[in-house]
Amino acid sequence: MARTRLATFPLLKIMIKTLLTLLTSVYFLVTTSYAENPQVKIENAWLQAIPSVSSDTAAFMKIHNLGQTSIRLVGGSCAIATQVEPMITTIQVHDGQKIMGMQGAPALEIPAGGTLELKPGGDHMMVMGLKSHPKEGDRVTIVLRFAPGNQEVKADLTVLKQAPK
Repeated sequence: MARTRLATFPLLKIMIKTLLTLLTSVYFLVTTSYAENPQVKIENAWLQAIPSVSSDTAAFMKIHNLGQTSIRLVGGSCAIATQVEPMITTIQVHDGQKIMGMQGAPALEIPAGGTLELKPGGDHMMVMGLKSHPKEGDRVTIVLRFAPGNQEVKADLTVLKQAPK
């Protein structure tokens, strides 16, 4: 009988080592996945209602970076459009007149603990190649992509004619 107990002890030791290795691997997998997800809070998200003859619209919101490192808003996707891209507002002076325009941007930076406000007349997400035209009051889901790591966050936007007050 003593021989049986001694024979099973090495097996028990191997099983404990295997279990500890497995638990350690799961821990690192879970913490790595959590660390790669952007810690953002999205507020006041809305999509500009437009006439059916228009092919593009814009999405606006406040994005709070709750993390301890900066992130970049690099793009997005939406079921009702072929493209969703960050845009910056430009102002040029020509013959003493200020001319507002917009230009595609590879990314919009959000510093650690900071906020990016996407608003009419300012930076925004351009929603292009509309496949359908939602009406005021409808809800649209947009998936925002952040870097580093091509991380995604879903946001539900209310379709409005003008900015909420």
